[in-house]
Amino acid sequence: MTRLFINVCLSVGDEYEITGEDARYLSGVLRMRTGEQLTIVNQNRDEYLCEVIGFDKKSVTVSVVNRNINASEPPFKAVLYQSVSKGERMDYTIQKSVELGVSEIVPVFSERCVVRQENGKSSKLERWQKIAEEAARQSGRGIVPVISEPLSFDTAIKRAGDGDVTLFAWEEEKDKSLKQLLHEFHARLGEQNELPIINIFIGPEGGYSSEEAVKAENEGFTPVTLGPRILRTESAAPCVLSMLIYEFEL
Repeated sequence: MTRLFINVCLSVGDEYEITGEDARYLSGVLRMRTGEQLTIVNQNRDEYLCEVIGFDKKSVTVSVVNRNINASEPPFKAVLYQSVSKGERMDYTIQKSVELGVSEIVPVFSERCVVRQENGKSSKLERWQKIAEEAARQSGRGIVPVISEPLSFDTAIKRAGDGDVTLFAWEEEKDKSLKQLLHEFHARLGEQNELPIINIFIGPEGGYSSEEAVKAENEGFTPVTLGPRILRTESAAPCVLSMLIYEFEL
């Protein structure tokens, strides 16, 4: 079912006029007709089942049929610090990470990034955010994860220091596995209902340097191995998020 993220509070029976890009999407792209249904989700994760009751040149009017609370969000807040990769690799990482429950993605420029950091605001942010929104629609998310402004590696490790646990995926780590780290953290967490913040650091195509690994450890991060095979940068984050789902949800 078509899904829109609009920050509005409604009640059953209310009529609401959808305008702007969302209206053009419904009428021009999807060619929806009177009587068809769609879902509107707001910031509070309220889901409104709506029926289309009218159109004009610039808007679509819907009536609220039902209201529920979205139940698709994971019992943790996963913040992905993803080293920026080239071309479609970054797009793929964002799309699959959103589908797998990430809460926020912070692009990071680490030492071995092929893509170099731009001066000023990144021109790719708007496109990345649209990829995130489309993935959130497709996967039935209750939120649209934010794609934050890119950071340098040094700034990123400082920012991530206040998380409940920070895992640093590094191919040179041989002893500590992600499985061990998650089991230990889950045991410490116990039956608490709070949403733990789990920071995930994934390196670029060439991996992290030894110097970056030392900096991360000095900030209290835990280097972990993801297994005996070296993953592509666009595969690593979905791999980690899948393991989080298995540990905390299944």
